[in-house]
This record gives sequence, structure tokens and C-alpha cells, in this order.
Amino acid sequence: MTSQPNPFAPHWLIRDIVIGSHRAAVGAGGLLFVGDSLVEGFYWNRIASLPVLNAGYSGIWTEALEPRVPLLLQSARPGLAMLLVGTNDAKKGCTDDALDGVMRHFDSILRHFEEAAVPLVVMTPPPIEAGKRLTGFYAKDAMASLSRRMVQAAKGRAVAIVDLQRAFADGDGAAKAGVTTDGIHLSAGAYRRLHDMLERTIATVTARRGGDQRGA
Repeated sequence: MTSQPNPFAPHWLIRDIVIGSHRAAVGAGGLLFVGDSLVEGFYWNRIASLPVLNAGYSGIWTEALEPRVPLLLQSARPGLAMLLVGTNDAKKGCTDDALDGVMRHFDSILRHFEEAAVPLVVMTPPPIEAGKRLTGFYAKDAMASLSRRMVQAAKGRAVAIVDLQRAFADGDGAAKAGVTTDGIHLSAGAYRRLHDMLERTIATVTARRGGDQRGA
């Protein structure tokens, strides 16, 4: 994907500026939420006891996100982080070899968090909802395969795994009706459910780590 023109580059530059302006308000020890448009569209500024620095980049894929992660960790100095990426890697025509490449970059991202000693909550990309505007651009089976791979890669390395592929899927592996607005991006109701899931997850992780360690 790196050889292709990147139509999202101007938007990512704007996002860098916005993230930089919000960084001072959140301060060190906050919650860094990193990922693609599903993260950028997350509209809460606090989860559990922690303020959120939203580092979502619409359109970004795993390879493109990987080099941004150490820069974000260095500048934000978070106490905890969340990662949601992979949706834009599971496009139509995606092969197993391509997914292998995605996972090499995903492994590098995990290593960045490990080297920075920042506890990480990993989320899998949610399933595709059938019959909507963007449905035809993505591959349901590739998305499910990528999610399974991410769960396996994150075991023992993340402090928690939130499997959105499983949480939002119907019995056939597609997203339940109403989970998305366009086949990919989450509806308001799905975002509220995601927020509640993350509230519980972060509260559990924080309690397990001995309370609010903001500023540590």
C-alpha cells in the first residue's frame, strides 16, 4: 500500500495538529487511543477515570500507523493506551500473504508499546454490516481472519483484549443490523456500547494496576 498515492495525507497532517493541541489538555499519564477512523469518530473525552487523547487517523492502515506510534508515545507520555486498527487492511481482494504482512506491522506496533512500558488494550476491528454503502469494498472473511490473528498476537502482551469482531457479529459473521452507518463506521448506538465496554475494561485494568496511576 505504500507505493500508492495517499489521498489521506492532508487529513493526517490536520489530525497531527489537532492531536498536538489536545495533548497539553490531557497531559502525561492519560489514555492514548490510537487507530483509524473508528477511533477518530469516538466522541468521549474521558473513559473511567482517565482523560482520552484521541489519536485516530481516518483511512489509516496498519503499516502506515506503525511509524506514528513511537512518536505519539514519546510526545503524549500516556499511562495507558488503546489500539484499534486493521479495518482498512481487510479490503476486497486481500490475500493471506497480505494479512501476514499486516501482522508483521501489528507486531511492531505491539513492540513499540512494550518498549515504552505503556500498558495496552487491544481491540479487534468490528465486522462488516451487509447491504450498506461501503460493504462491497471490504472482505468479511479477511476481517474475521485478521481479528483472530490480532487476538493471538496480543495474548500475554496486552493488558486486555476487546474482541469487537465477536461482540458485534451476528451468527453468520457479519455485523448485527444497526451496528454501522455505512457497513464499516459504527452507529451512535454501537459507539455507546463500545464506550460501556471500554469503561468496564479500563476500570478493571486500573484496579488491577493498583488504582489511578495518572502522572506516574
